[in-house]
Amino acid sequence: MMRRILLIAFSCSLFLSCQHSPQKNFYYLTAQLDREKNQAHTENNNINQLIGIGPIDIADYLNRSQIIDNQSNNSLNMSDNAFWAEPLDKSIARVTALNLTQANSTRNFVYFPWRIDSKPRFSIRIRVDELSRTANQAKLNANWELMDNETKRNLLRKNFTRSTSVNSGAKALAQAYSTLLAELAGEMDAELNRIPQ
Repeated sequence: MMRRILLIAFSCSLFLSCQHSPQKNFYYLTAQLDREKNQAHTENNNINQLIGIGPIDIADYLNRSQIIDNQSNNSLNMSDNAFWAEPLDKSIARVTALNLTQANSTRNFVYFPWRIDSKPRFSIRIRVDELSRTANQAKLNANWELMDNETKRNLLRKNFTRSTSVNSGAKALAQAYSTLLAELAGEMDAELNRIPQ
């Protein structure tokens, strides 16, 4: 009899603890539409350039679903109930492709690893070493390369370091990272405009 009472009490406490567990919130990165550039290219919707995106390498400490809210003194503060809606490397690839398409709609993008029959002539590799918030500043530190896949040559290698002010909260952080990734795509766009069609 005592066992039954204990089992029922344990089951009730387990049920009640599940009832009160905080709701998980999910956030994602977004492309930052540049309306002026986009309107300039809407008249010509013919795709004449195929670009590869990837591989995207992310620092190991960033490869997690939970959002890192703050960094200071070599420590990470994890958000209590804030999570990325998709893996960060895939999110960065998706947003980069969207930003670059919005800058020039005559481009099309394939993600690494691409199929043999859709291998792009040129591709962009990205390595993200830092994506962080310290106090009220969000920062992106990344290296990116423009590759010629036919000749297997590195045409360009650049380091991109930028920061922007950010309010508290995971939503504001996702928006700030989206802004920084749009600025990175702007730098890529300028270089892509220099390569042959």
